[in-house]
Amino acid sequence: MAWAMTRANDHNVDLMEPIEERRRHNEQRIAYQMRRVAERYARKEKAVKSGYQTVDEVYYESFTLGQLLPFVIASVIDGTVLEQVQQMIQDGQPKGKSSPSEGGNLLASLIDIKKGYLQLEVEDQTLLRLRHHENFTLQQIAGHLECAISTADRRCAHSLRKLQEILGGISPWG
Repeated sequence: MAWAMTRANDHNVDLMEPIEERRRHNEQRIAYQMRRVAERYARKEKAVKSGYQTVDEVYYESFTLGQLLPFVIASVIDGTVLEQVQQMIQDGQPKGKSSPSEGGNLLASLIDIKKGYLQLEVEDQTLLRLRHHENFTLQQIAGHLECAISTADRRCAHSLRKLQEILGGISPWG
């Protein structure tokens, strides 16, 4: 043990550096989690003041987003206006904002996802379009990006997570 300490002192090795790095990482993680909790609390308070139930908050799973994205991206590319379709459906019905959680309202979900998709950066939109609308393989996307297949996979997954975060994040209940 004395030899190891002497050896460490000879080379000016800071043995506390990994501990400090882990502490900083843990502090950043805790700060992120606290921000997320505060955001959820603020959304719930806003919901109460707006008059809807906090159980109306919708979370989109990655699988669901992957299934609905081709329709959303097609509406963006083709210029299909989902909002007008919803208005036509609601003609003659009591007016009010539709929530995606209202009985699994597919059209409201598509509109919600479209709004989130349009908030993404162009690079993320392009990756999601290639992957989910044009059905590119990861190998084709990697060729397009001039990177490794694993990098293309990671970038596609990251873009999908960004969209998921815009839409409210992952469900805290499952």
